[in-house]
Amino acid sequence: MSSENKTTLLSYEKQALMDMLTDDCLVVLGEGITYQNILLSYLESYSNPGTLLLVVECLEELEEWLLERLTLSESAVVPPKKVTSEIHVEKRTDHYLQGGVQFISKRILVIDLLCKRIPTELITGIVFFNAHYVRDISIESFIARLYRTDNKTGFIKAFSTNPIQLNKANQAETCMRHLFLPRIHLWPRFHANISECIDKHKCEVVELHIPLTDVMKNLQMCIIDLLHFCMKEVKKHIPSLDSDFFVVENAVAKDYFRSLKKVLNPIWSHLGPNTKQLVQDIKIISQLNNQLLQCSAVRFYEVVHKLKPTGASKSSNVCLWMFTEAFGRLLSLSKQRVEQKDAEKIELSPKWEAIQEILAEIKAESKNGAPKNTLFCVSSYATAKQIVKFIKYGEVSTLAEELLSTQRPQKDLQTDIPASEESEESHTTFGLEESHNISFLIEKKYTMIHEYLTSLNPTYVILHDPDLFMVRSLEMFRCRRPGKPLRIYFLVYENSIEEQRYLTQLSEEKKAFEQLIMMKGNMTVHTDQDGREGTNAMLERGQQGLKFKDLESQDSRENKVKSFPKVVVDMRDFRSSLPSILHKSGMDLVPKTIEIGDYILTPDICIERKSIVDLIGSLASGRLFQQCQAMCNTYKHPMLLIEFDEANGFSLQNYSGVTDAVVTSSLQTQLTLITLHFPKLRMIWSQSEYTTASIFHELKKGKEDPDVGAIETVSKESSIISSEFNHSVVNTLLQLPGVTSKNYFLLARKFANLLEISQASQETLSGVLQNKEEGRALFEFFNQVESKSKSDDKSVGAKNKYAKFRKFRKK
Repeated sequence: MSSENKTTLLSYEKQALMDMLTDDCLVVLGEGITYQNILLSYLESYSNPGTLLLVVECLEELEEWLLERLTLSESAVVPPKKVTSEIHVEKRTDHYLQGGVQFISKRILVIDLLCKRIPTELITGIVFFNAHYVRDISIESFIARLYRTDNKTGFIKAFSTNPIQLNKANQAETCMRHLFLPRIHLWPRFHANISECIDKHKCEVVELHIPLTDVMKNLQMCIIDLLHFCMKEVKKHIPSLDSDFFVVENAVAKDYFRSLKKVLNPIWSHLGPNTKQLVQDIKIISQLNNQLLQCSAVRFYEVVHKLKPTGASKSSNVCLWMFTEAFGRLLSLSKQRVEQKDAEKIELSPKWEAIQEILAEIKAESKNGAPKNTLFCVSSYATAKQIVKFIKYGEVSTLAEELLSTQRPQKDLQTDIPASEESEESHTTFGLEESHNISFLIEKKYTMIHEYLTSLNPTYVILHDPDLFMVRSLEMFRCRRPGKPLRIYFLVYENSIEEQRYLTQLSEEKKAFEQLIMMKGNMTVHTDQDGREGTNAMLERGQQGLKFKDLESQDSRENKVKSFPKVVVDMRDFRSSLPSILHKSGMDLVPKTIEIGDYILTPDICIERKSIVDLIGSLASGRLFQQCQAMCNTYKHPMLLIEFDEANGFSLQNYSGVTDAVVTSSLQTQLTLITLHFPKLRMIWSQSEYTTASIFHELKKGKEDPDVGAIETVSKESSIISSEFNHSVVNTLLQLPGVTSKNYFLLARKFANLLEISQASQETLSGVLQNKEEGRALFEFFNQVESKSKSDDKSVGAKNKYAKFRKFRKK
């Protein structure tokens, strides 16, 4: 790596790197506090053939950046590698033995650990990301268990940039326990090292607290009143919920709606349609506030006008809040801003005036020297395009064009950006000439923010929409460019929901870190927390380590045997948490690519597992019918397992939605038809993944393990047959004597249809089926049918009469 690209660590990054080198640890950083250079320096020290460091499920942009930097690094003896499914399984072990830093996905790693393709004892360490999502059934915890069981010397590191999530429900302790991490290192913005670094290289910040116009203040109050109305109605329908959650002050948070849905998920299926509609309305009204502060008066009026109920809809079940006084005021006030129908008299966005003054100031400062780059940080593409039009054509022309656009056919303003532009890079000029030296950066559309800022090299940054991540990122960017000027114009509406949201972000993160610091001081860490001694309870396998206690029989408690029952698992199902639970509960998993079913418990039991979302999709596409047919044709005991989410209610639909009417498109009707069509199929309802594990243990009791070789043969034949033959005709063929699920394809490949089979001799049929008894049974069936009554056509239904002419193979 050249001296220009060589990594230079800030003071806090050096300290964080030293902390990482000592113990297995969880590193928690505040939002916007960069850790990429810490990670790069750490990985460089392990880029040699004598070590094997696995980086698990790294963010795509960060992974590309690390691969590029490590490849160019002079410190890296072995170039980094990426483990993908394109590398053949037989060559995978040799790939790992090359050592160095290797990037890998969670699914590939857990499968390779189970299949022993990776020499676990040779792994130097593993690095995880997004540790705030780790739970007891996460794939990360599954990997950590497999790794620590066979490797007592390697290290484990984990990163998180979401202290608020870690602070909820003791998530930090849960993460540390399941990843075998005895230490936690906290790096908030107010950390002494970080504060000293930022204070040493302060940005020039110009805070502009822009007052709302009188009409905008009234519109904001209308939106708050509508939010209060909807929350009051939801609380009325669900009195058991915490009242503090339904407070308007909480609704200004960006992730409020997601939190609301999470709280309501367990009872969602029990809620009526009106309550569900009210929950969706809270999201719509919250978005109205964003439109008020970010859109022009014309655009906002068009958005509100679309919500207005039409005459036809008033008689139907429409949203109640649309008939409140607050919504009436919202309509009249939004119309008042554009009532003149004259672009020169329409109310301007107060931020437009501020932007005009800022750009004039920048232009005046740039007269005496080279032009400086200006960067706009905005929250959406729509806002960026609006500002571009304002800069290029002025406020009058921009508003005049928007007035004309209201005469065009209606379209959704919230997605008023062509798909081609939405897929563009996060930083762009949006059509501005190079002479303007202005670029735009869309918030939350990037991971490597520092790289984008370095390539844009701005001298002036205009924060159009306040965002904590962007503010912190700019502070870090300034620290890496000592001596180079950076002026930030911070635009925020005074006494607005926008301001309140930003302050809430600051206070919540600070509160989360303070509680994590208190937890760290009071936390009791067991001596075997890192799992190196082998006495950690998290490494124990068996039902006693899970939530359910009734799985382990008395015999198994008395006779502790290290051999566990085997279950063949489809590799595609390792994206779920069930394999982790099964392994923890005391089952050995055999990952295989199987075409029929998801789990093979015994030579006779095959299970197709469906979540509710998968079930609905499979029924709509017709794929479930084919899967059930394949299982019934191949296995003695086929089963369809319908699994619910533990966080949601154990109910397929709302009770009020169940009627006596038979509707072919309904979920109940389709499941009933499958049950009638496949009488051999058994349907199992599971409340959660833990319940599924319990069911699997019951089904495995006293039965032999599945034959892996036989399953591979069936899967290979099935993959060929499923694409080669017509299922409906094959289903008829399977009803004949002497024809089984293991030999029907021999007949289907030899003969074109049932007519040819009926005309074949006994010797021919025996030769094709490779069995004299089966050939004789099939031959006698056709000859007995023909000799019984050749002239009585009425004895043969129209369907059976012509079925013999339908061809087996697909064209």
